[in-house]
Amino acid sequence: MLFFMLLLVGIVPMLASSALLVGQNRDLLENQERDILVNEAVADSRNLTYRLVGMRKQLHQAGLSLLISDQGRAWSTNEAPEPWLIDNLSALNANNPSVVSVYASPASGEALATNRDMPREALHSLGLEMTVARQTGLPQYGFAVVDGDRPMATLAVPVSRPASNSPGVAPPEPEEPADDLASADPTEAAEADVDLVMAAVMDLSTVGALASDTSDALDTAIIDEDGRVMWSRGMSPEAQVALSESPPVRGFVRQPLGQLSEYSAEIDGDAQEMLVRLAPLGETGWALVAQRPRAAAFRAADRLVINTLLASLLVVLLALVVAAVAARRLSEPVQRLAETSHEIAAGNFGRRVETGGLTLELAELAADFNRMGNHVEMYVGELKRAAQANRELFIGSLRAFAAAIDAKDPYTRGHSERVALLSRTIARHLGMSEEEQHHIWIAALLHDVGKIGVDDRILKKSGVLTDEEFTQIKAHTVIGEEILTPIVDLRPMLPVVRLHHENWNGRGYPDGLKGEQIPLMARVVAVADTFDAVTTNRPYQDAYSLEDAVATIRRLVGSRFDAKVVTAFLSACEAGEIRLPRIPQRRAASAV
Repeated sequence: MLFFMLLLVGIVPMLASSALLVGQNRDLLENQERDILVNEAVADSRNLTYRLVGMRKQLHQAGLSLLISDQGRAWSTNEAPEPWLIDNLSALNANNPSVVSVYASPASGEALATNRDMPREALHSLGLEMTVARQTGLPQYGFAVVDGDRPMATLAVPVSRPASNSPGVAPPEPEEPADDLASADPTEAAEADVDLVMAAVMDLSTVGALASDTSDALDTAIIDEDGRVMWSRGMSPEAQVALSESPPVRGFVRQPLGQLSEYSAEIDGDAQEMLVRLAPLGETGWALVAQRPRAAAFRAADRLVINTLLASLLVVLLALVVAAVAARRLSEPVQRLAETSHEIAAGNFGRRVETGGLTLELAELAADFNRMGNHVEMYVGELKRAAQANRELFIGSLRAFAAAIDAKDPYTRGHSERVALLSRTIARHLGMSEEEQHHIWIAALLHDVGKIGVDDRILKKSGVLTDEEFTQIKAHTVIGEEILTPIVDLRPMLPVVRLHHENWNGRGYPDGLKGEQIPLMARVVAVADTFDAVTTNRPYQDAYSLEDAVATIRRLVGSRFDAKVVTAFLSACEAGEIRLPRIPQRRAASAV
């Protein structure tokens, strides 16, 4: 108790403060992680939007410059761009490192490019966007994935010749296109007055979050206006499908606003909670998606909790050691007294308290305790001696009582002692406890006590008993029970005195009990009583040999005796623990 009190005083305040700090710091770290995710997604989306919109404006300005300065010059010879055109396109290409190729396509003629060695996926997307831009007169954005994981954007900008080419007059800036222009149906649009289509292929794998060498653990993707994943990094196909079908993406399709959300998904056979941030990419209609598993996002918060728990555990262990040492020093003298008192209470009355190392008060208490122990040991010794004397007197009285009964008939002298010894032997082979064996010994010693109330002439009669005489003989079981009933200590033995002549088949007396209705001790005494009866000389029979007596006991199994008790009897015989009281006169076995 002292140990736990000291432990609680040290641990409870520390655990309470640690739990409070862990909760506050975890919330702070989780909010910080959300802010980082939002800021990274917003910064990357602004960077991409700036690059795409900036490129669109540069292409438009470059196209106007080409239309103003062509002055009737040829654009190409034998399908090869003229030097002046190459110089202008190359300058635009050189000023934008992410631009792979720049195209110029006049109203008539083939598109001229700074680099024709382009992946087929990018060329296919660029061709579609240029066709739509020429038909609609509106800028068009396209997307292609090259080499399996390299994102590229294609941009086509229609340019019309300005109404006036006067020096100093700046060409008008085209109106900002609506968000849905990129999805316009070219088959339904009217033919626009387009003199030139400028186009570019931009490699987005070098831009911010899309860079392949980024060390950020974010899963990044670009989705179109329908929520389909056009490109992703770090996402399996199953994860892409889960993202497209997630509530945040479906909500973005309905209302394209940037937001930080969470969703649950079954990805690669594992249920995961995902944090996702969608950031619109301006006029393209696309969105940049940045996401990571909640567990990975809040790993720092989890580490904080684990580290706090480890630190708390270390403090707890230290508190355990300090509390154990302090409690031991404070409680050891008291515990010494307690241990001694426990041993004395358990019966070790010779135990004394060692007074060495005790304080003055405890030493005085220990001395008084030892004196008390001396007195208790003396009194207990006297009580034990008195109890032993009483026990011996009680047993002696029982034996004298049994001997007096046996003395009424010279043929049964010593019968009760022998039956008691046989019953105890059988009980031991049945696995009975020492206490049960002692009880059955006393019960067998007194089993015929009721014969004291039977006429001696009947007991000593050598001839066949009349029915009336046999009825008197049978009454000795009930008489014995009545004689012993007033003695409280002998009441557990009364069933044996009354029922030792009951038969297993229910044909015994006095109650006609059958099978397990007969108490086990009574069944044991019945076997022992019969064995001693047939192995001693009686007026009506000569003593059986051991073999004949055992055969008789075997024959009466199931009718008079319990098979379990007879098995124990036979086991004792085989062990040599059951012998004849004297050398009998050999004769053939007969019924008992």
